[in-house]
Amino acid sequence: MSDKQVIKDNPQEQELGNVTVSKEVVAVIAALETIKTKGVVGITSGHRGKSPNLLSRKDLAKGVEVWMKPGEAAITIPIITAYEVGIFKVAEEVQHKVKNAICSMTDLKVLKVDVNVQGIKFKEEKKKIKKETQKE
Repeated sequence: MSDKQVIKDNPQEQELGNVTVSKEVVAVIAALETIKTKGVVGITSGHRGKSPNLLSRKDLAKGVEVWMKPGEAAITIPIITAYEVGIFKVAEEVQHKVKNAICSMTDLKVLKVDVNVQGIKFKEEKKKIKKETQKE
């Protein structure tokens, strides 16, 4: 599969050319929508282990996996949630926000948004993590 996908390939619009969107752009959109969701502490690198590594703000998209076919995309996002919120509700909200944002910004059909909750953080840990990620 290609890293870039043709979005508009309408014969009537050929004089304007094609519009392509890279996997990286889709990953950035997904990452930004994810961290804006209440209850999401951060995005991890996707590697499972004792303590999943939270990514800094500049590296958020590196944790998001994107698969693309012409006009379609599938996304997987590994997250850490806050303990005080409903994990399922947070994951579901991430799915809706990411799908809507990618559809409206790129005109791609989003086949699925998989959210992998790889951990939860408590209040004390959240404050410590926020300080650490803001320093980077």
